[in-house]
Amino acid sequence: MLGASLHNSDALNQSTRVEIYNFVKNNPGIHFRGICSNLGLSIGVVQYHLGVLADAGLLSVYNNGQCRRYFESNAYAETDVKLISLLRHDTAGKILTALSQSGPILHKDLTHRLGLSSQALTWQMNQLKRTGLIEAVKEGMSVKYSLNEESATALRLLLNLIGCSEMKRT
Repeated sequence: MLGASLHNSDALNQSTRVEIYNFVKNNPGIHFRGICSNLGLSIGVVQYHLGVLADAGLLSVYNNGQCRRYFESNAYAETDVKLISLLRHDTAGKILTALSQSGPILHKDLTHRLGLSSQALTWQMNQLKRTGLIEAVKEGMSVKYSLNEESATALRLLLNLIGCSEMKRT
């Protein structure tokens, strides 16, 4: 344990690395390009320092299939990491936030609220249903979406914790 502690402190002995670490800590789930652009650092510099921080066990990496997202190590449960990653995605984040705020909502009402086409919402909802976060119930010719109970509770806590209105979706 002492060796890991020394290794961690050694990893934070450089100002750019500390800046990156603090940025990730304050912006959980940020992706690589978001770090580069927000901090005004080159790709190579960020890549090097993220590698050092990850090797030291200070940052963890979550690959959602589209991009790598960075988190402070051991700060979030696995389900929270997945939810934060989805919240960081522009359209999925808007859908999850809307469902959290409104509760169960009809497909047509959600398309209107978010300004999405019916087809775009259907595609997004199919992706979200695969994660197990979303439930869909047919009501006649309509579909009503809601968050499952466990996801709704976790999502409300995360939205309060990270302040979704302030969170840049990157």
